[in-house]
Amino acid sequence: MRPSEWPLRFIPRRAPPLWQALAITLTGLAAAMLIRGVLLGFDNAAGISATYFPAFILATLYAGPRWGWAALAATLLLGYFGPSATISSISRTAVIVQFAISGAGTVLVAALLRETLLRLDESQAAEAQVQADLVATEARFRLLADSAPVLMWMSKPDGSREFVNRAYLDFLNLDRDAAMAFDWRKLIHPDDLERIATVEAQSEANGSDFIWEARYRRGDRDFAWIRSVSQRRLGPAGEVLGYIGVGYDVSDAKRAQADLTRINDLLAERVEAALSERDEAEAALRRAQKLEAVGQLTGGVAHDFNNLLTVITGALDLMQRRPNDAVRRERMIEAAQGAARRGERLTQQLLAFSRRQALKPQLSRVDDLLAESEALLRRAVGEAVTLTVATGAPGALSNIDPSQFEAAVMNLVVNARDATPPGGGIHLESRPCTLADGEAEGATAGDYLCVSVRDTGEGMDPETASRVFEPFFTTKEPGRGTGLGLSQVYGFARQSGGSAVVESTPGQGTTVRIYLPLSHAAAVSDVTAAANEPATHGPARRVLLVEDDASVGEMVEAMLTDLGHEVLRADAAAPALSLLEDKQRIDLMLTDLIMPGGMNGVELAHAAVALRPGLPVILTSGYTGETLGAAAEAPWPLLAKPYPAEALAALIDAVMGKAAAIA
Repeated sequence: MRPSEWPLRFIPRRAPPLWQALAITLTGLAAAMLIRGVLLGFDNAAGISATYFPAFILATLYAGPRWGWAALAATLLLGYFGPSATISSISRTAVIVQFAISGAGTVLVAALLRETLLRLDESQAAEAQVQADLVATEARFRLLADSAPVLMWMSKPDGSREFVNRAYLDFLNLDRDAAMAFDWRKLIHPDDLERIATVEAQSEANGSDFIWEARYRRGDRDFAWIRSVSQRRLGPAGEVLGYIGVGYDVSDAKRAQADLTRINDLLAERVEAALSERDEAEAALRRAQKLEAVGQLTGGVAHDFNNLLTVITGALDLMQRRPNDAVRRERMIEAAQGAARRGERLTQQLLAFSRRQALKPQLSRVDDLLAESEALLRRAVGEAVTLTVATGAPGALSNIDPSQFEAAVMNLVVNARDATPPGGGIHLESRPCTLADGEAEGATAGDYLCVSVRDTGEGMDPETASRVFEPFFTTKEPGRGTGLGLSQVYGFARQSGGSAVVESTPGQGTTVRIYLPLSHAAAVSDVTAAANEPATHGPARRVLLVEDDASVGEMVEAMLTDLGHEVLRADAAAPALSLLEDKQRIDLMLTDLIMPGGMNGVELAHAAVALRPGLPVILTSGYTGETLGAAAEAPWPLLAKPYPAEALAALIDAVMGKAAAIA
């Protein structure tokens, strides 16, 4: 314990029991009386009243102000401070009044000191929690960056790297320390080096982003065309902290361009051969366009995460500079926590749109889903077209798959964007409605929620509009569409018990409406929120924690320990099974789904139950794709990452309670 912390350890955070408070107060008074008697004799009280002040301070600090006042009153009533013979001119009343005033001042100052120390203790505890949350958030950001299929980095103003992701390391074929110290300029093809240096100098001069394409050596192998996009990282005061960037392989696009050029040169002489080669080149170009789209989306995500990291690092910096400014510290803590929550929501949206989550229908508020998707929709639309969102069904519920719904809305908006000229607009709207029989194909009469997307494009004639929901039918030019977007929208609506219709007039744009059945049950979010209410948890358990990510494992172990449980750690299935084969007691296994070693969490759970029949198991995952589908069919509950300690504790109590009931 540091010397500055001992007052906080002496003062209890909660009021002590009555007998403790009384004992402390009486002990202090008795000690004061003993000291006075030793110093001046028990028959002489004049000039010695100040010896009681430490007793007043002790009672106030430990037991609270009311016990300080009680000590003062007891001292006055006992009358141990009577006048001395040497100061007979001062009346007993005057001495009592003088002592009462001094004693009251002492109690007031001690009460103020006690309140100040308690507030300081609370502030230190809150700051420690924020630090832990920031560490967990940084770990999630690093996990997301390492899972991206493109090169990502953060650099200092001089260009040296501060952070690189897994794709960057794989490209250089180096470990992290070597990659951080490696001069990336040595990878550039000699023929491109001068051009890149010119672009870099121009960007630094005018303060714009660094955007270029160059050939980079892939480790010790051949060269690959990389499109690099870097932008400045600014500090709280606007100073340049460095750069954040992404790079993605555009070699296929370059090869496709070369193929197209060669085809045009040979078209006059070799028409039939050129047509075959052109088809191959267009296929390569489509693959390159998909990679470019992924790169653009990743660049936008990097921009969003850069903003979140700026808030978090800026808040930490400001708290370190002025640690005693309580008002600013609380404001910075709230800002950092808000950025962490926004990062969590962005991660969930990316998983949904990439279809890396299990597809299950659940009662959902459609307006809330639209609000959460709005930022990603605007990024997909771009700046050339205006997107307006009007949600008109607050609280309306529908039993739908949120991921499929968000993908359907994204398909509608992207199709509307492709059909809308620059300067046009797209209007996304939701509203409750009532359909009659036959009003929408496949939908029975009843109450529905209508989600419509209207654009100001060229529109379609009736014959074309009647075929838009057919698979592989597209009105886009070759190479720009697959014809599966609107068919996915139609299939989602029909599988959800509703329908989809299209209305279009040449020259007046197109409107696509999705009708989803309304539900009057409670939303899943409401049930989850109720389940997350604080509760009294069960007894301590011995938990086997199986987690391959060291930082995540340490955080979960800290949660379990804080809840009073004993934790055994394993970073893969093999060491976990070794622990299970021992005779030591294990009450519960908490395992991640994706792990190294060829055995996932579901397979480990089956093996564990085979070794120890009836062993309670909890599965956890951030995203798992097909494996999550296997987890949905398993008999054990799945806890989605990230999760708070309260949710983990509640699930442990539920699982152990169920196991006890079965036993």
